[in-house]
Amino acid sequence: MILCVTGSMAAGKNAASSILEKKGFSSIDCDAVVHQILSEKDFVLRVVNEFESEAREKKISLLKNDGTLDRRALGEVVFSDKKLLERQESLVFPEVENRVRDFVCAQKNAVINATVLWKIPALVRDCNAVLFVDAPILLRFFRVKKRDSLPVLQIVRRFLSQKNLFSKYRLLNADTYIVKNTGDFRALELKIDEILGRILARGV
Repeated sequence: MILCVTGSMAAGKNAASSILEKKGFSSIDCDAVVHQILSEKDFVLRVVNEFESEAREKKISLLKNDGTLDRRALGEVVFSDKKLLERQESLVFPEVENRVRDFVCAQKNAVINATVLWKIPALVRDCNAVLFVDAPILLRFFRVKKRDSLPVLQIVRRFLSQKNLFSKYRLLNADTYIVKNTGDFRALELKIDEILGRILARGV
């Protein structure tokens, strides 16, 4: 069985994935895959070349003192403009697709933990179901502030970039289940158990 665990920023995707890992699934975090790609020298070079002029206009340096990519600085650049974000994704997503598919093919039961997997439709079609983890926007906002210490404006931009996220998966005709994450870890686990039962009842 292959599941996509998705949802808006700070909704609880990682918690849901860890619950599924306890139940025998192997999980791959697409954010971690992107971070790995952006740590590799050839990709760093490509990203810097792609966004050098935009970063210069904003007086932002895309490289840290040690020559590695400053992902937070890159975020300030690409999340300010939809077209810039699309340019970054066109560089990175084909490699994400290759690495995720290699991982999934080697597993019996796999979880793809990803916010915007809808932008790689071929991977969504590989999934038996999509678990869409959701939580109230204020709860998500304070989780991000505590976890990442991002400026308020940057958080708002990232939230806006994920607007109507649920509908993106429905448009792909994915078998999608909403998982409300408004309680504690045990409550989330019970909800996931119930959804797994419904998926298995379909004969997956």
